[in-house]
Amino acid sequence: MNPRNDDRRTDEVAVLTKAMAILTSLAAEGPSTVVRICEFTGVTKPTAYRILKTFEVGGYVIRDDARREYRIGPALYGMSRALRSEHGLLQLARPIMQELNESLGETVNIGVLNNLNVIYLDSIESAQRLKATVQVATKEHLHSTALGKAILACLPDDEARQLLEAADRPQLTPGTVTSVDELMKQIQQIRSQGYSVDDEENEVGSRCVGAAITDVSGHALAAISVTAPTSRMNAREMVLIGSTVHRACAELSAMI
Repeated sequence: MNPRNDDRRTDEVAVLTKAMAILTSLAAEGPSTVVRICEFTGVTKPTAYRILKTFEVGGYVIRDDARREYRIGPALYGMSRALRSEHGLLQLARPIMQELNESLGETVNIGVLNNLNVIYLDSIESAQRLKATVQVATKEHLHSTALGKAILACLPDDEARQLLEAADRPQLTPGTVTSVDELMKQIQQIRSQGYSVDDEENEVGSRCVGAAITDVSGHALAAISVTAPTSRMNAREMVLIGSTVHRACAELSAMI
């Protein structure tokens, strides 16, 4: 056995232990400066800064520049909510998704925020020959999907912007919006109308409309979307389907 490998593994475990201690301190103490975090955990300032920077890039923590404080970020909120309520949420959501699928005749999906992506938890496919197909556990981008944008619209502006800036925003189609400023304008519109739209932004030939499922404080637990070929979902249909999905998600939010 190589002693150097043992030393390396020991160092890696030590860093992980310090990282977990920092997250524990933020969960227990709330927003904190680096000085307070170090006092709580015993981690040195240089190490704390490196760990916090890594967490910030992943959306696990948010930095408040004005107060020089860090707090738990939306990536952790999304995962913790999914862990706590995934099974119960899916049990409640499935009948409503089924109703949407039968009444609209299109594919219905549900997904949650996972780090800097949205991950699909469930999907009910359209019975029509030409249809959208989504694999469960597939990860997609926040900036180009109706699910991702619906979830982002439930976040405060600074958190939504920081997530978008940290996330990959590839130009997937000619219609993909990659500018953070333009995406923030879309988020304002989503809040106003109650639903999000993917107008061939994630895949050419496919449109999608989504809305968020929220808890009592307005945080997004998940989002539901309806996906269809562009031939069956024109601008007028998007408005009608958007209103329908918004009502369904509001009903599900009230149940939760």
